[in-house]
Amino acid sequence: MKNSSKTFLLIHGAWEGAWSWKETTTHLQKNGHSVKAIDLPGHGDDKTPTSEINMALYANRVKAELEKTEGKVVLVGHSFGGFVITKVAEEMPEKIEKLVYVASAIPYEGKTAIEVFEEDQESEFLENLIFSEDKSTATMSKETIMNVIFTGATEAQIDVLLPKLVVQATVPFFEQVITTQENLGRVPKAYIETTLDRVISLKAQRHGQKMLGIDEVITLKYGHVPLETAPEKLANALNAIAVSNHQVPA
Repeated sequence: MKNSSKTFLLIHGAWEGAWSWKETTTHLQKNGHSVKAIDLPGHGDDKTPTSEINMALYANRVKAELEKTEGKVVLVGHSFGGFVITKVAEEMPEKIEKLVYVASAIPYEGKTAIEVFEEDQESEFLENLIFSEDKSTATMSKETIMNVIFTGATEAQIDVLLPKLVVQATVPFFEQVITTQENLGRVPKAYIETTLDRVISLKAQRHGQKMLGIDEVITLKYGHVPLETAPEKLANALNAIAVSNHQVPA
């Protein structure tokens, strides 16, 4: 297993934290990989005020972790984390062995995350957000969290994770991630798509794959957060992608 051992860096999505990768991490480690999940600013145990959060702050947190990690990593982003890892890959492509999107929104043609979600006519995400009066933060009802976001999770699972979800700063949702063929274009990419997703529809996931030229894809028949509802299957998919020899198409 030594020859196929990889270094994973796992990036969570909006509202969540490193805690969301706990079970997936355990399964990946059983396959002999080195795995680390980190909290983005304002998430998990990080107490950065929401008023200070933007896309650059998110990306810089990931880049700081890459700088202190030996060799290249398999950089994985879930949901909105797809925007974050794309920016990181554009700015630090030499540190990334492969970029893996999990049920992710993908930036393309300079579109913001809000624009990507607005174009996804099958998504139930934006209509269910609860914005603060100045629109600077957003939360969700328990019903939305259970039925739309964590589709397939048990009520017991929801009760455990609810207190861990943070108030989400919205500034990053409205910021562009500009990429180039010279940087992001040379990083190998893969996508783990989720067929029962009510946040990012399968149609939108596949459009994002097409726009970034991603042709290494694994399909999971789960909702938006397989990290919670199918961690072992997600870990198996990540393992398969990490050890494959799939390259960027010429």
